[in-house]
Amino acid sequence: HTPHTATHLFGIESPMFARTNWWNQISATSQTVGNSLKQPEKDSFMTAFTGYAEKLSARAQELVATNQISLLDYKQMIAGEGHVDYSNLQATVEGLAGEYVVRRQDLILAYFRSIPSVSSIFPVVSGVQNKELAPTATFGELSQGYREGRIFKGAVEFAAEVYQVVDVMFKYQFADMIALEKKYIGYLNRESSDVIKWSFIEWIMVYFGKQLINEQNRRRVVGTRVPQQSVVGNPAMLAADGVLRAIERVEEELKVLPYADLALYTSSTMLDYCYSFCNKIVQILDNPEGFMMYCNLKHKPWYVALWAEKYGAYTGQIVAGQQLPDMHPDKIVWIPNMPMNNFKMWMTLPGNIELYEDKPMEMLAFYFFPDYEAINVRSRWKEGAGVLQPGAKFATKAALTASERKLQWLFTNYPASALTLASSVSLAANNLFTISGTTVSGENDPGVVTVTGASIETVYKLVAGSDFATTLLKKAGTFSKIASDFDPAAAGDYIKVYAELEDVDTTIDGKTVKVTTPTGKFLELERKVTA
Repeated sequence: HTPHTATHLFGIESPMFARTNWWNQISATSQTVGNSLKQPEKDSFMTAFTGYAEKLSARAQELVATNQISLLDYKQMIAGEGHVDYSNLQATVEGLAGEYVVRRQDLILAYFRSIPSVSSIFPVVSGVQNKELAPTATFGELSQGYREGRIFKGAVEFAAEVYQVVDVMFKYQFADMIALEKKYIGYLNRESSDVIKWSFIEWIMVYFGKQLINEQNRRRVVGTRVPQQSVVGNPAMLAADGVLRAIERVEEELKVLPYADLALYTSSTMLDYCYSFCNKIVQILDNPEGFMMYCNLKHKPWYVALWAEKYGAYTGQIVAGQQLPDMHPDKIVWIPNMPMNNFKMWMTLPGNIELYEDKPMEMLAFYFFPDYEAINVRSRWKEGAGVLQPGAKFATKAALTASERKLQWLFTNYPASALTLASSVSLAANNLFTISGTTVSGENDPGVVTVTGASIETVYKLVAGSDFATTLLKKAGTFSKIASDFDPAAAGDYIKVYAELEDVDTTIDGKTVKVTTPTGKFLELERKVTA
């Protein structure tokens, strides 16, 4: 909103905005450099972009450290009504320039914060570089009637939950700068026909950042980390663990016992299903105050319609006389980014499920570097998710069951679909299946030969049911890439699989490019077979 001066872009007297930099001169004068751009000039642009990205990331971390990140309100800032304190920037070596450079960075960060984020539901813990331990404690009963003497009662069991993150990256190549220039000019360019300019730097920041944030929000809910395959593009959802994987992990570690009798619900049964789930938990907890139920946002219309049918029109407010107000639609935490075919729900205290990272906004610390005629951009960061206090860990499922969930802080359902092994099966209904039956009819039987409805961004968990003794998934056909035949020895044994990928050549706009597609076979992530 400010004019250029003779020496600086936007009148910001900072070396970063100096018009002696050729890309700033383009922005100020709308004059192109044509084909005369030399390698040193390209290198200077790359250096400036990388420096700006580093400063943007550092500014984000500073705002987090000073507890000001929540003050970045995009609508207020573009209206000139922001509340961030810039008084400490007044006396920089650049005079007031430091303040205005930072203000411009803050506006970009405020825009990113305006994008809906699951971090408003699950708190983000920074500073996790690999694996860290979070101490937890489970207390036995302590109090009793007074008596004299050395009489002691109680027990404290100390344990620890693991904060874990993995490396995630993005790398992109601007291979055809001419094509990019045409698209860029088409709807955004207001300066000149040159693509490389200051506004292009911020364009990359904003649009690449928005896409990355949206992908991260989905991954923070449904992500599962798998070994990365040697293809052009591994699915974003398979780069790091999200909330659903964190919940699954503590179930598998025998810290949380899902309600096996609460399997799938439908658009007509969801309300009664949720009431049943809530009532089971209320009977266990001495004081359920503060516990919240978490459900799939895509299923909210089902719940609201059933609520209105039973209690009258849903107005968004709790109406006097309605039963169980804690089960009102406004009292349920609706989780975005869950697929329609995911029926997982849980109940716990807010903040008990966390997201992990190393440095705030590290994902947006873009780094530019040249590659002959192309220009590459990349960033690298860390992600993870976990449950802070799931419950006490038990050695066996029988012991966990015997505890009657009295030592749990997290309660879950078990929304598995039934899947009978046959010559053709579909995985479209779910990502969690209870399998039964066998296709073994002879020594050369190929096992399951056709699988439909599978997504390349999903890990499928196949769990043996009560007829495990006659259940066998052979290492053949579609499953020829798993480690060995899956021959469960007990109900609850499982195998997890995900799609094998390959790169194939295809023609787009007259050019041959590589596209990542599934091979039709599955790889094994892990399995459990009772010894």
